[in-house]
Amino acid sequence: MIKQLFFVLALLISVGSASLYAAPRVIPQAQASHFCQLFISKGSSLSTMSMQAHRLIQPDDSLSVEQIFAGYVLLADGWQTMCLFPHLENGMVSWYSATDELPSSMSSEHQKYIHEVFPRLVAEVKAGHWSTVDAYIDRMIQYQCQFGGSKLPSRPSSAAIIGILLLFFASFMIKKLVISKKNRNFAP
Repeated sequence: MIKQLFFVLALLISVGSASLYAAPRVIPQAQASHFCQLFISKGSSLSTMSMQAHRLIQPDDSLSVEQIFAGYVLLADGWQTMCLFPHLENGMVSWYSATDELPSSMSSEHQKYIHEVFPRLVAEVKAGHWSTVDAYIDRMIQYQCQFGGSKLPSRPSSAAIIGILLLFFASFMIKKLVISKKNRNFAP
């Protein structure tokens, strides 16, 4: 898990130019949290990006899990293989990534949207146009809700997310206290 965190952080650090007007290296918390509300399909399971992020990444002192994950997805091209776009056909919902070959039964308008939305979103992120970024994310959430069928899981509430974060923080603090106590016991 630590290796994954270092890998993601290394990717974030390497993204962007060295100029004073470089693209942002960190997605603001508001947009990162908003982005992580999107659903992602992994085989037969469907969950929010936030849930996936919390399974894969540990928070760092200055960045939230959502900021790290959104930075990887948006600034290091992690979006290319994520199945974020549902398509309902014959009563079955299949999920596709922006780079997948899409079924011929899908309208050309939907195919164009799926293939173009991330390059445009990334360009807005790099330009720091956060209200436009939010509008793109809102449209993607709307797309998922409209075409994802009735099988979309409910999004976790803010209270549930806060509860999870509090549990994580409490377990982290307890672990630090235990390690600190052990270190004092072994001191010469």
